[in-house]
Amino acid sequence: MPGPLHAPAVLLLDPFRFRDPVSHKWVKARYFAERHELEARYAEWEIIGPPEYRRPVGEAFNPRRRS
Repeated sequence: MPGPLHAPAVLLLDPFRFRDPVSHKWVKARYFAERHELEARYAEWEIIGPPEYRRPVGEAFNPRRRS
């Protein structure tokens, strides 16, 4: 288990499109996903742009939190 000073992992999210199983047309996805999620969910897909790097946020939003 990583210690408290461990840097958070960086997510590599790709814009993609997939082939709709009903209409057989290519559809641009409304969200970005990691490559392993694309492989698990879609039979046909392709990446259509450069990846986006995101760092996961460790806390939930709290409106009463003092800065």
